[in-house]
Amino acid sequence: MSNYSTASSHLTARSSCRGVPTVCWCGGEITTFTSKTKDNPYRRFYRCVMGVKEKTEDHLFQWVDEALLEEIRMVELEHNRLIEEVKDLKKSVMDNMEFQNVMQIKVKEEIKASIEKELIGAKEKMQNLGREMVKSTMTKVGVVVVVVGTVAWLCGKLI
Repeated sequence: MSNYSTASSHLTARSSCRGVPTVCWCGGEITTFTSKTKDNPYRRFYRCVMGVKEKTEDHLFQWVDEALLEEIRMVELEHNRLIEEVKDLKKSVMDNMEFQNVMQIKVKEEIKASIEKELIGAKEKMQNLGREMVKSTMTKVGVVVVVVGTVAWLCGKLI
């Protein structure tokens, strides 16, 4: 918090301000003035316009250099906080990407295993179907041979 002049050291908490002030506690406009005192010659300060008109000390007063330093410190703190937040977000994104990559590899392996299992099953079905076709064909050939043999035998008996 900024140090105030000795003349304004009795200010209440409602008139204190952090950083560069924009309005007084009363809602009054803030403007800058230049000190003409012996202790602070040509030193600039912020002052509530209403306080100047009323000539009262319970409105905002703040040295410009102190307000700017405090503002810079506040911005620096916020900047550092944002840097940490970005670092945390970056780490979170990288961790998430790593997890996604691991899951992608796992899913690929599961799909590959499933396809291989289905292919083995299809191959076995094809082999079984082939055996059944061979059996069926052999049975038909056998029946044809028997029929042809019987017809030939009957023809041989008749002739």
